[in-house]
Amino acid sequence: MGLQGMGGTVQYRRLSDVVYVPDVVDENEGMRLDIDHISYEELLALGEGIGTVSTGLSQEVIIARLRQRKYSHSATGSSAVEEYVEEDELGKLNCEHEYHVCCIREWLEKKTWCSICKKTALAPIESNPHQQ
Repeated sequence: MGLQGMGGTVQYRRLSDVVYVPDVVDENEGMRLDIDHISYEELLALGEGIGTVSTGLSQEVIIARLRQRKYSHSATGSSAVEEYVEEDELGKLNCEHEYHVCCIREWLEKKTWCSICKKTALAPIESNPHQQ
């Protein structure tokens, strides 16, 4: 049995096994992989063939947009994060979260968001309200 609807057909034998069959032909069906039946070695080879995609920022963009300062206990008061020591180089993101410069640069080469609040880490220079 089947019912015609907008854009597809609902097919069923019993009400408990309703299946929607779209009228659209999947042009990429032959390219889909059944990873449940691929060996570990084949998955590794596939990963090597596909490669990696960088979703982060370039060093030039990070250098141009990342605000930096030296940590000073006297400037932040006693409620400051304990992992920073006097004169540590800190990088501040647009969300105001701060990290060690070396750590945040490495992170920003891979990701474009703050690891704490998930907001965009560095806004474009023209829309960055903290640029002078």
